[in-house]
Amino acid sequence: MARPKEVVDAALVRRAEEELARTPDHRVALRLQAIVSCGAHPIVTVASVLGTTRQTVWRWIRRFHSDGRAGLIDRPRGHNPSKLSAAQRQEVARWLEAGTDRRGEPIHWTLDQLAEAIREAWGIRLTRTPIWLLARRLGFRQKVPRPAHAKADPEAQADFKKNRGGRR
Repeated sequence: MARPKEVVDAALVRRAEEELARTPDHRVALRLQAIVSCGAHPIVTVASVLGTTRQTVWRWIRRFHSDGRAGLIDRPRGHNPSKLSAAQRQEVARWLEAGTDRRGEPIHWTLDQLAEAIREAWGIRLTRTPIWLLARRLGFRQKVPRPAHAKADPEAQADFKKNRGGRR
């Protein structure tokens, strides 16, 4: 089916102008102004002035026509849901807090070990980044060694500690 030749009619332009007068949101106002401008100018011209594509302007027109001003408000984009349930996250928090694995044996956790324990316990594969984010959300931080200078001499440092310790 071909596209209608008249995309924006006078009634739609009037409706957009009325909404434009009442809209405080600048994004919605810009989109309404684009629809009003399409009444007098081609969509391609309006899109080039706004620095967007004609498909985007066309999408704004369709959304305004079907849903009104609410159709021009950006919708939340969403995110991937967590692979672990709340109970599983609490179990991981208990492991980290106690410093033990799921069998109760003491362990010094690393991200890779935690990923392996989660995979064994629940069959869920997680990479390092989601595990690191989970640990941070649970209030844990990864232990890292103190920084060492690249040209440091461990023997000279040990000798200094030995000799300095006896002078106190």
